[in-house]
Amino acid sequence: MNELLIPPAALADKESFELLRVWAANQEQHVSINSELNGGADEFGYLLAQLAYHASKLYAKRFNQPEDEVFRQILDRFNEEIKDNSGDHTGDIID
Repeated sequence: MNELLIPPAALADKESFELLRVWAANQEQHVSINSELNGGADEFGYLLAQLAYHASKLYAKRFNQPEDEVFRQILDRFNEEIKDNSGDHTGDIID
């Protein structure tokens, strides 16, 4: 399959669990979120922020740009998407 590697720390921790998956299929994003996540919406916001920080490191290195500039680009696009409310947000909770 085309799955990413599981981080060594997650493999070593017997209590680790997967939080979410994002797939590209049929030129669309498909998302699975662990429905047993603890915390509330504010904690999910924390998770999104941490993902943005990790992504800014990746793209800064890939494109040889300052990390803070790449992070700003991520936030700008995030805010555009929130404002435009684009994309298909259909789905259901599956246990």
